Amino acid sequence: MDPISALFAALLDSTSSAVSNHIQESVGTEVKTVVVDHTDQLISYQHQMWRIRGDSVCADKRQRIDEFSKCTLAAKEHFVNACQYLQENKKYGVRYDQLKNMYCSASNSFRPTIASIASSSKASPLELAKRKCNRLTFDKTASAESRNQACARYRALKSEEP
Repeated sequence: MDPISALFAALLDSTSSAVSNHIQESVGTEVKTVVVDHTDQLISYQHQMWRIRGDSVCADKRQRIDEFSKCTLAAKEHFVNACQYLQENKKYGVRYDQLKNMYCSASNSFRPTIASIASSSKASPLELAKRKCNRLTFDKTASAESRNQACARYRALKSEEP
């Protein structure tokens, strides 16, 4: 390839890459990952085509329900705050409008997971008798006599309840 053709090909390639990158960025076709520190809570999420992907919000914490719950609650608050900020601090431009629409849409549609883990209260004698009866009923090695005694105790306690 002669030097002029090579130069022209390089120029064409760099121009087309710049145009392609600009189009990709303005349309938002590429999946982008964002990590935000909101009230000492790290929130991760992805967006594509200027829409926050709900299933990606706090996905890194999904295995630990208590952390996931706190993270999704903080994410909801972050989306609401970002929407309010962008509405109050108006600017002009396509990217501003896309960003504002993305966060305002997420502030309306994102539903956080609300969960808490706590110790269960102490089981009542009736509940304990029911568990024992059920356990022995499904235990193939338990004797019929022990199963009958446990279930008879459960029925007796149940009949005493008001």
